[in-house]
Amino acid sequence: MGYPTNYQMGRIAYSPWRGTINIIKDNMENNLNKKDRDSIEIGLIIVSVVLLVAFIIFMVVNPETTINGINDFFWKMISVFGPIIEVFTFATFIIAIYLGCGKYGKVRLGDCKPEYSTFSYIAMMLLASLASAALYWSFTEWAFYYENPGLGMEAHSTQALESSLGYQFFHWGMTNQAMYTIMGVAIAYGVYVRKVPSFQTSAVCSAMMGEKVKGKSAIGKVIDFCVIFGILGGLSSSLGLAVPLASGGIKQLFGVEATPAIQIGIIVVIALVYTFTSYLGTNKGMKVISNGAAILCVAFLLYVLFAGPTTFILRNIVNSFGHMIQELPRMSLFTDPVENTGFAESWTIYFQAFYLNYVAMMGIFIAKISKGRTIRQVAVATILGISAGGWFLFGVDGSFSIKTFLDGSADVVGLVNSGVGDAAIYSILEVLPLGATLLPVVILLLIVGFVAPSMDSAALALAETVTKRGTPKMAMRIFWCVLLAVIPMCIILSGSGFDAIKQLAIIISVPFLIIVIGMEIGLFKWLRHDSRSGLHKTNIELQEKEDKEEFEKESKGAA
Repeated sequence: MGYPTNYQMGRIAYSPWRGTINIIKDNMENNLNKKDRDSIEIGLIIVSVVLLVAFIIFMVVNPETTINGINDFFWKMISVFGPIIEVFTFATFIIAIYLGCGKYGKVRLGDCKPEYSTFSYIAMMLLASLASAALYWSFTEWAFYYENPGLGMEAHSTQALESSLGYQFFHWGMTNQAMYTIMGVAIAYGVYVRKVPSFQTSAVCSAMMGEKVKGKSAIGKVIDFCVIFGILGGLSSSLGLAVPLASGGIKQLFGVEATPAIQIGIIVVIALVYTFTSYLGTNKGMKVISNGAAILCVAFLLYVLFAGPTTFILRNIVNSFGHMIQELPRMSLFTDPVENTGFAESWTIYFQAFYLNYVAMMGIFIAKISKGRTIRQVAVATILGISAGGWFLFGVDGSFSIKTFLDGSADVVGLVNSGVGDAAIYSILEVLPLGATLLPVVILLLIVGFVAPSMDSAALALAETVTKRGTPKMAMRIFWCVLLAVIPMCIILSGSGFDAIKQLAIIISVPFLIIVIGMEIGLFKWLRHDSRSGLHKTNIELQEKEDKEEFEKESKGAA
């Protein structure tokens, strides 16, 4: 008979899974009081976790069939929907700019002052968005564009090398971050202005359609399931990417090879940190570690800048930024129809689809920390704030990496082609003073500092997704913190790799194209209606009054 098909494994109606789900659900409900049962989506939690576990088991039992099947379907999907995803991303970027610069920019999300300083606000969003992936790719991504460039450039050419960092700026920059702007503003406006009782994506969508947020339709449940699976799959692979980079640092410092025990230990340490920050709460936990990680990262980058080839780094950053600005429309809509090299599918569209995978998580998190902010402030922070932080990181690390390659100090391209990008990073750092001793320690600290806020925000978004109303219970956040660590542990022990679950998470997240478009339409309907009703006038007048009082207070202090 063979193993069950993917379709059979995923069907709730399949009797063994249905029985298991019902038993677990009954046990969980018996251990919760009535108030908690009414506010938590127990069924959604069980279905999501059981299906994810089923997939991991199936992948472990039959790895080749699972991985090849998902890989084939993933690239076919990217090929078919790629142009649509590109147009959607570029259009969303334009809409987000209008949202921030237009007449609705002054609208405040909530009737209070911002809860966090501008530095903390951007630092939390930046680190939640970038995670450990940005730290890894900041040194190595340019090498892929040098080997296989886009826009019809010749491989290994001067043009390909000079444009490589510009492409990296683009992929991690404004157009993709604009998705977070739309999602964050839509959810924040729904909760703080329209008084939707939950941060659930489905709840905000229901309210936009004029429905009362009480029960939940089948579509709403599917939306929340996609959110949960996308976050668990995407963030688990992100944590998995941190493991080889951290293992390389440990090997550099102590000469210890990366065994499964070492890898599991790394995940446990990181998990303990982000679980503790989650337990402390956003203000005492995530804000503190985000501020600390941001300061340490800036110090590290300044050290690389001034201890390394300062002039080359600065010139390359400026040149790369100019290349990105000049080619932004073409990069955004490049499909390579004639040469068909696969660059657009492998990089630009892949990045855009991966950002779609994170859009719900980041939207919920941005909404949570944006109370009291104006729509313009959210747009500037997401489109420019996150992008500028990434440009500084990629600009310094990437330019220094390119210079070591040009000088022959580090064989970056060769090591990357050999599949040991983490070794390339530490060989690059060895060129600097203290590069073999202190800097690997800094990298290890940055890994924790980058991953913890991302995982903390993921746990928060997951807890909000299964909470119908009110603030999620701390136990629920801890539950998701633990699960986010257990999944990559299981994958490492199975030896299956993270590509399959990451690709599946992206596949499931593609429907967010429709969801984000629907939320864009719903948001502007809300804004137009509330503007005509006079709600925005009161909101803006209150903001201007508080801004005036703040200015007068600062003026008196200066005098």
